[in-house]
Amino acid sequence: MKPINSPFFSKPPLATFAITAVAAASLAFSGFAAGDSAIPNRPPSDDASMVDVSHGLGIPFGGVGTGYSVFGKYGFVWLNVNGRPVNGPYHAMDPANYYTSPATRQAPFCFVLEDGPASTVLQQTAVPWLPAAKPLDAVTCRAYLPKGFFTFNRAGLDLRLAMTGFSPMIPHDVAGSSVPVQVFDFQVDNPGGNERTITLRLAHEQALTVANDVALLREAKGEMAFAAVGGTADTHGAAVTMRLAPGKRQTARFLVAWYYPGLNVTKDHNHKRLYTTTFGDATAVIARARDAADGWSQAIDAWHDAFDVPPAFKRLWFSSLSSVITSSMLTADHLFYEEETPHYYVNTMDVTAYSNWLYLINWPELERMDMNQFFSCIPTEGEKKGFVWHSLWADAAHYVEEPTFLVRLWRDYCWFNDRQWLAKGFPHAVNAANRAYIEDAYEFLISSKQGNQSYDRWKMPGVSSYVNSAWVYGVYGLERMAEELGQPATIGGKPAAEIRQAAATSFDRLLWNKATGCWNCFSPAPGAPPRNIPESVFSDQLFGKWMLLLDSRACEILPANKVKQALTTIYHHNLLDDPKRGFRGWTNGRKPDGSMDPSGAHAKTCWIGAQTDLASLLGDSGEEEASLDVFRSLESSLHNNHLAVGEWNQAIGKDGLSQTLPDEPGKDTPRFPSYPRYKCAWEYLIRMLGLKMDSKEFQMTPFSTLGFRLTGVKLAGTTWTVSVTPKWTRALVDGKEVKLPVRIDRSRQKVTVSFVP
Repeated sequence: MKPINSPFFSKPPLATFAITAVAAASLAFSGFAAGDSAIPNRPPSDDASMVDVSHGLGIPFGGVGTGYSVFGKYGFVWLNVNGRPVNGPYHAMDPANYYTSPATRQAPFCFVLEDGPASTVLQQTAVPWLPAAKPLDAVTCRAYLPKGFFTFNRAGLDLRLAMTGFSPMIPHDVAGSSVPVQVFDFQVDNPGGNERTITLRLAHEQALTVANDVALLREAKGEMAFAAVGGTADTHGAAVTMRLAPGKRQTARFLVAWYYPGLNVTKDHNHKRLYTTTFGDATAVIARARDAADGWSQAIDAWHDAFDVPPAFKRLWFSSLSSVITSSMLTADHLFYEEETPHYYVNTMDVTAYSNWLYLINWPELERMDMNQFFSCIPTEGEKKGFVWHSLWADAAHYVEEPTFLVRLWRDYCWFNDRQWLAKGFPHAVNAANRAYIEDAYEFLISSKQGNQSYDRWKMPGVSSYVNSAWVYGVYGLERMAEELGQPATIGGKPAAEIRQAAATSFDRLLWNKATGCWNCFSPAPGAPPRNIPESVFSDQLFGKWMLLLDSRACEILPANKVKQALTTIYHHNLLDDPKRGFRGWTNGRKPDGSMDPSGAHAKTCWIGAQTDLASLLGDSGEEEASLDVFRSLESSLHNNHLAVGEWNQAIGKDGLSQTLPDEPGKDTPRFPSYPRYKCAWEYLIRMLGLKMDSKEFQMTPFSTLGFRLTGVKLAGTTWTVSVTPKWTRALVDGKEVKLPVRIDRSRQKVTVSFVP
């Protein structure tokens, strides 16, 4: 399968490691000679893994579930440290303005440079409460989350200013990633021939109280704290004064912390935040940051360095932390919530089934917390026995979520390999499967008369390939759960294996379209009103298979030859290639003749999740070139809006070209805060590795056309160092050649694998 005229498809050389974490720490405060272009805390300004987001609001800083604020060319905006993540109206918002216009959510504090009688606010917009301070000409913002890198420029300033900002986000350390603090490291160069004395200030609009060199804003529900390491605090904020000799550099570190302990998820679900179990107030957070910030910075750099992969992958993977920062909530009683921004829903089953790939890989405890909440909420008796919420305590969308729950539970068990946890979820899986089957069964599949099959405004009344690929693979998952636990699993009084075989046969018989070479979008069923285009080519028709790609035994549930043919059809048929606008993506649906499917707004859009699914499924089927084309095209078509990814990225118009969907412009890219689903891009790491598993062993067959290296990356409980040389033919495990495919016992804690020619 060859890519179609893809300007985005290229094979960049194997990325070289940036400087080590130890070197990065020394770079931050070592005082290099003037003219050195290094930025505090790394990486160099031309690092291709960074994303230039100077056009947008800026970069969010915060941890997992802490709250956040954004810093960028408008200064501090979108301050959101007291309450749930921001949600709000999006239907009428034009993304051209939503993410790029002067921010209306201005924070009441800013950075100021005081140079004798003159003062400059370090942003491009004036601050009303500092009328004498001049704004800058330009602020450049580059994101390499959880770090951001900034340069500040104004004609006549005669100083070079750069800043690095970050909050601690450390993989596999939930508590350490939930510290409510922002760290800002300045580097100031004096290129002139005269000594300069300047003051950098973190100034607040309100009068603050001072205690132990910390300026405090105390409010009814909590407090914020501001400090300058080695500097002073007063009622105006925190400041550092520098005496800059000609041609010399100095550095300064500022800290912003907060402590708002209450978290009201709904009126019936009130909690304390997780960080209250570690800290008693914002001053304690400042004290921790003074001691720990260098270590946090090194750990972040080491995280980045662990992935020596082409920059496009790192740009998308690490930028998706924006969604974690702006959508997550963590409680002291170990509950995890993710808001489906821009909606008010939390832990939405059909959204988090995608977004939690980032968590599985980096903070797997959060996925356990999320699923444990569903375990506690699924009724175990009565007429709603086995009912799975669309979102926790809200189901207005009338979704059928039970099949998604089944594939998600089995996928998670494959990853966790925790039989005790599986036993906890198994009764709910049995109940969920029986509920879906009894309520909506048709020909052993699931039928929806309302037709809302997760693609909200694109109705699929009857038997949809989306829900039923999840159902077929989910029943398989239930079959495997029963096998692992040695317990029976029946659906409608019949063994799960029997239902799975019959469902797979019906799926193929009812949905396969020989003319198009793929499974139809849906098949009308009795009682479902005739509506829309059943034979539309649907990009996400193999969602259930994608969910279980990591299961080494789940390959042949649907005919492998038809799976490959369907993927070929989707790849060629649903491509939206608009080079004049720099867009290349894959639409959700397309009529058999290739024209736009007018069935509903969401048939026309290029959903982020569906495109990353397609990339992974192509890679799993051996079509690496096409797979990489989809992934890289998606990343390139974001046009540096990586921190503000919407639910989709452009739609197809009647002219066959790309456009912003008129019906819901505010869910397109760019939008801010970002939509959670695109965190599923992290699953592509598993595809590149060709990592599959069961309860006893891992199997690994990585891409053969792509060179990359992982160093000390923890996946599914094992720490991996993997190097892949293109056109590899042999594999070495801990230096010893092994037979292919590589098989590794899951009891291994650390493994080094090399794939070489």
